[in-house]
Amino acid sequence: MKEEKEKPRLKVTVKYGSLESTCEGAADEVLSFVLRFVRDVYPAYEIVSGLTVTVDLEKLLSRLKGVIAFLPKGRPVILKSTGGLTDSDIILTYLVAAYAANQMGMADGDSLSMADLLDRMGKSAGTVAGRLSELVNGMCVDRVGRGEYRVTPYGVNRFMEAVLPLLEGAK
Repeated sequence: MKEEKEKPRLKVTVKYGSLESTCEGAADEVLSFVLRFVRDVYPAYEIVSGLTVTVDLEKLLSRLKGVIAFLPKGRPVILKSTGGLTDSDIILTYLVAAYAANQMGMADGDSLSMADLLDRMGKSAGTVAGRLSELVNGMCVDRVGRGEYRVTPYGVNRFMEAVLPLLEGAK
């Protein structure tokens, strides 16, 4: 009995963004798989990624330099004058700072409590609660627990477009 020589198999892993798929088989099967992936997945991924709000963390952190500094345990210090900002803008600034501290591994979480915001802002509970409610309704902030709030990706982008330029220009 003559031994049949095993045909070599090709194994390909295709990665695109967060998508990954592997195929193993004969060369023509693998090539067909790759072409199907590009034809089917790539356009869908492009459409979905264009509809998804994400945060460019590197850009955010580089722009925060000179605007916000972090004390031990990630407590933020706003280095620029907040005189031209609304109460909502200041709340958003503190929540973005909490997000950034968490992303850098300086804080255990990315949310702030109502008590934290009251302490940092020195405003009345009614004022802070009202502005938080507006930010939640505007999809800039999520309520993550009783009295806990976290900035959304949309909120980070709004901060970078509308609030950060004011802070960058402040003395």
